[in-house]
This record gives sequence, C-alpha cells and structure tokens, in this order.
Amino acid sequence: MATTIPVKTSSGADSGASYDIQDTWLERGRGEQAVKDSVVAFHARMRSGTASTKTRGMVAGGGAKPWRQKGTGRARAGTKKSPLWRGGGITFGPHPRDYSYSIPKKMRSRALRSALFAKFRDGQVVVIDGLKLEAPKTKVFSGVLRKLGITGRCL
Repeated sequence: MATTIPVKTSSGADSGASYDIQDTWLERGRGEQAVKDSVVAFHARMRSGTASTKTRGMVAGGGAKPWRQKGTGRARAGTKKSPLWRGGGITFGPHPRDYSYSIPKKMRSRALRSALFAKFRDGQVVVIDGLKLEAPKTKVFSGVLRKLGITGRCL
C-alpha cells in the first residue's frame, strides 16, 4: 500500500499528477512513543543547566577559628564557612550540568518516519511540480506560497 500525494503547480492549480510514497518509508500507525522520546530528548538538549550554588570550599572568608575550642560554653566551631551558619556554603545545592542524552539511531529514524506519516495523513504535504520564480526574492516566493494555500511556517 502506498500513500498518494497530489502534485500542484506553482500557481496553486492541480497538475493532474500524483506522487506515491512507499509504506517502507513510513511508520503507519506506529512510532508514537519514538516521537515522544525524540521531543523529550530535544527539550533536554535545550536546557541550559546553569543553576549553581557555592559549597563551603567556595565561600569567601573563614580562615580563622571563630572562637576557641573549650571554655566558652558554646558549641565547637572551626569555620564560618559551615553550612549551618548564615553566609556559609550550601550542602547539596545544584551545580552546572549537561541534561542532554542521545536516543538510538533506529528510534530516531522511526520517529522521523512516524512524524512524516502524520503529516501525509493530515494532508499537510504539498508536492510542487517545477517551482519557477521570476526573481530570487522573498516577495515572489511568499506569493507562490499564498497561491498554494500555505500559511504560517513551512519547510
């Protein structure tokens, strides 16, 4: 079984021809999980991961012992950098990291084929026969897209 796409001219009229897409190129009714995993991996790659806090080794100051070890009646203290103190380091705070991960090659290709099948099924794919422009200008090309009924973003 093959998916058929009508071929249009650059003026927006049907040329009468059609283009057949083989089912071996597409994932018919499968691959939704692969698409979801690909989108999640994409968003993970987009995360900056720049949240950071200072540990007790990074905080400024704290060279001297705040008070002597014995005789004051207070608890032992060795540094003002302690996480227990105000202005001290953070114990298990965030540090810069990379959130990206990769998905297997076969899963990536299955996700692409599944997404393409969804576009074909919803009629969002247009095949143009011989795109002829008078000049390489955006205004001319946007006129062709308008005649084809394509609005918004396209590829």
